[in-house]
Amino acid sequence: MRRRSVLRGTKWFFASGREDGYWRRVILAFCHVTGGAYEDEAAVAVRTFTHLSSHLPGCMGVLYDGAFRGIHRDVLARQGLLVINKQHGSTAPRAYEVLRYGRCRHDLRCQDGRIAERIGLDDGTSHLLPVPVTRLEPRLGAAKSRWYHLLRIPCRHGADTVRVPVAITTTPADRTGTDRATGKRRASDTERDFHRAEHLQQIPQNTRAHQLLYPYRSDAESLHNQLDQSLWNGRMISYGLARQKIHILGFALSQNATSHHLHRERAASPTAGDQESH
Repeated sequence: MRRRSVLRGTKWFFASGREDGYWRRVILAFCHVTGGAYEDEAAVAVRTFTHLSSHLPGCMGVLYDGAFRGIHRDVLARQGLLVINKQHGSTAPRAYEVLRYGRCRHDLRCQDGRIAERIGLDDGTSHLLPVPVTRLEPRLGAAKSRWYHLLRIPCRHGADTVRVPVAITTTPADRTGTDRATGKRRASDTERDFHRAEHLQQIPQNTRAHQLLYPYRSDAESLHNQLDQSLWNGRMISYGLARQKIHILGFALSQNATSHHLHRERAASPTAGDQESH
């Protein structure tokens, strides 16, 4: 009978960035993950990325794994950052809105992080067909940003264009606009019990943009592997948070020093980078 082994120890979070090429990763920050309410990995990551965004001019966004849920994407999207990660498997499709334009009727649902249209089939069943996203529109602000999908809904009477807010779950404190039909304020997402940031992503999973960008996330695992290989038998060589933090700091400095040295070599000899890539 095989017994399951339990791993115990200190958990660390790394924030890093890289350019194309081997040994180009730079560790931007690392933090101890204590666990518990508001101290889990995702919460620590959100606070770290929030801090880093003000020190990284030109930073566009974050690649992360499935630990990020809507509540985490909401915080970063409000700061004008893109969040690219896979949709959590437990997020089930849900109704969004029924649009009526003259003779047209479009039953829109949320599925796989995007808007899909419910299409009735001849056998009495239905199918959710993803609606094409023609553009991701940001409305970047100093204090708060907004994001929209510009959708093109195919229709036999002529395609319809719809703009749908994504990535941010509005609250009564947010500006939601007014309903043209009634002239009253539109209810916020929380008042409608709709977690928009959970159901509608900035860059949905089943899109070409996501398929091109998300593979860079798996490359971050090489950093974790390098840390494991630097340890004797894959185990931390010191006890106590303070001692382990010094070891992690030394590891981060050595990684960054190596990347900096290779960057300087590449800048001094432009052909070296071309030869390396081949």
